[in-house]
Amino acid sequence: MQIGVLVLIFLHLPFACFQPSPFMDSVNCSQGLGCRLLGMDGLCTTGERVPVPERDAVLVLTHMETSNKLRCQKPQDCIPCVQVTLRLGLLEPPAIDAKQDGGATKNSMQPKRHHGNLGEFLKTHILISSWAYPSTRCVAVEIWFPHGHDWNNSSLGFLHFDCFPVAIGGELYVTALTTSPPYLSVGRLQHTHFGPDCTWHKAQDAIRLCQVPKLEASVGPEEAVLYVSDLPEGQYFYLLLYLNQTHGFEDVGEGKIKLITGPENVSIPASQVLPCLCLRVWPKVEDQEDPPGTHLCPFTSNAEAWSRAWAQSHLDVKAFEGTLSCFVSAPCDLSGVIVPCWRGKRTACHPLHPKLQMALIPHVPQEFPRLRPHPNLCVQVISNGTIYLQRCLQEEHAGGHQPAGPHLLLRKTPSARGNTSAHVLEEGKWVLLSQATSTRNGILEEALERDLQSGECMLLWEVEEDEAGMLWACSLEKYHRTHWAPVWMITLFGLCFILLGLLLKKDALKDWLRILKEDYTSEGVLRGRHALILYSPDHLGFECLVGTLAGALTRLHLSVSLELWSRGEVGSLGPMQWLHAQRRQVLQEGGTVLLLFSPGAVAGCTQWLGWEQKAPLLNPAKPDSTFLASLNCVLPDFLAGKAKDRYLVACFEELLPTDEIPLLFHAVPVFALPSQLFGFLQALAGPRGRDNKQRCELKRHAVWISQSLERAVRECQQKQAGWQQSTLRLPPQTVDTETKGPD
Repeated sequence: MQIGVLVLIFLHLPFACFQPSPFMDSVNCSQGLGCRLLGMDGLCTTGERVPVPERDAVLVLTHMETSNKLRCQKPQDCIPCVQVTLRLGLLEPPAIDAKQDGGATKNSMQPKRHHGNLGEFLKTHILISSWAYPSTRCVAVEIWFPHGHDWNNSSLGFLHFDCFPVAIGGELYVTALTTSPPYLSVGRLQHTHFGPDCTWHKAQDAIRLCQVPKLEASVGPEEAVLYVSDLPEGQYFYLLLYLNQTHGFEDVGEGKIKLITGPENVSIPASQVLPCLCLRVWPKVEDQEDPPGTHLCPFTSNAEAWSRAWAQSHLDVKAFEGTLSCFVSAPCDLSGVIVPCWRGKRTACHPLHPKLQMALIPHVPQEFPRLRPHPNLCVQVISNGTIYLQRCLQEEHAGGHQPAGPHLLLRKTPSARGNTSAHVLEEGKWVLLSQATSTRNGILEEALERDLQSGECMLLWEVEEDEAGMLWACSLEKYHRTHWAPVWMITLFGLCFILLGLLLKKDALKDWLRILKEDYTSEGVLRGRHALILYSPDHLGFECLVGTLAGALTRLHLSVSLELWSRGEVGSLGPMQWLHAQRRQVLQEGGTVLLLFSPGAVAGCTQWLGWEQKAPLLNPAKPDSTFLASLNCVLPDFLAGKAKDRYLVACFEELLPTDEIPLLFHAVPVFALPSQLFGFLQALAGPRGRDNKQRCELKRHAVWISQSLERAVRECQQKQAGWQQSTLRLPPQTVDTETKGPD
């Protein structure tokens, strides 16, 4: 029986029945062999088994290779395709029988010596097919070779077919087999070919889908600009901005895809310039679902972008089922470590133990095993030695800024001799319990030892390794109560003497009683409002004056953020990070940022902006770095005209006239205190301050606050005079040199 009906139909159909490829396919073979292409896109199905005469060797396929090529209708308009190379060999008839019977010896695969008439040829057919969803292609190749030739090499030769189209970055499954004899296991080859992508060195100049515009980016103080240029002629492109993150992609600008039809500059606000901000550009192609494109992430090395990413990050710390848990949300993938620390009442946060830290994984809850929550515990996020985020359990639960206390952090470490030593964390250092000043020179040492033995102290952390120790938190509240009892008695007697002295001065007593009568504990119009006060600490007297104003506003239930009250947090976070966080929180809650100007603030602002002063200030104080850091936060809003309804400016009129304040800051209301205190309180109250009932309440408060401010201003002036006199005092030898006349 001859080759199956399906194969005969395939081989004898006229070429007009085949659907021609858009590019002409070709086939060639090694010298000494003959081959020709019979047809394309036919029925790639082998027929029934055909017995092979014992005297004839059979052509078999021994190896297949594929490679990428280009087929071009014209320059720069090519498609990728796959060239198939087949290595051919001969198989003796006994080997065929053995394979068909289920096995063969090793020598049966060796090529056979053929003797006969050299003018005769053997002919067979090879079917090569490719499959890639959703299309299939197949070609038939006729090949002939001399019969009776003496073959000494294991390889008969090669057959090259050009070529099967393949998609950019796609996969192509290639199969090749001979038609005689069919179903021979050594005569059927399969291979998976992976098509090239646009990074192929031949792709960008020849394949239109890989030809993309030129992309560049520049960063300015207010915005970043993306430059799209050198568009290929006759092509349109889509542009998409997105945030490249490990947990997924996030579109920027409400996920809008922009169509680019020519050279264009795309502006991005500075607030959106982050290190993970990327853009994707791909050609507009109607008949392809996912055309290839190019990606660019131009801000990965921008230091300001990294600072902005940290400023937009947030750290949450919670006590969950007896374990300290934290969660960091960030717009980009940030690298760093998470470190738990202990914060005292007046000290910065100190890391608990070198082994208590873990690598930061944003957007994933992370827990510290075997670490029990305590109100004094905080968590810091550190990157490259800088503390970017800090959050405490006390802040999460109570909304306050001071940890619960008083508590001592103790560490018990076993020694090599089997004994244990107790240390106390004091001023950021571990000192022996007997030498700690917080235990009043060893007086509480025995009491704390008893608390440890009785279990009154809380075990915070214990490490399984032998060389490590244990951390305990011991409360000192009961000892402080015992210690302060005599102090309260002395204080009570002192108040009695003060009252007696006031009775001798009836007018002063009346004023004092009127202040006590004033309802500072009422609900008030400032309850729920938040204010951040920025000032320059010219000298100690001015800081006391600022503290007096802030304290009076606090008694009116205004939530006040003040660097003077947060020195520990500023020291741990740094001035810039603390100010960014406070300003963002105040403005998000609809609060007010108050710029409290002084001679030192004016001098520092003028020098920082490079302006000329109207008149030289008498010995202006050198501004503190915290105030200079605040200028970086607030000046962009004033320069952009965004300060209205968000900022207020004030000064103490006895220390600085309002016309000395730089003109730039007059874009918002400016108040001279204490004479304009009522209007100042109204501005802090916002819309509620215009109510008649609330106005009356503010007027009463303004009277008494003005009196306390006047006294504070007089004390500040006295301290300022003493401070200026001390700064102007010269060494004695300098005075003698200056006053000495000529010889």
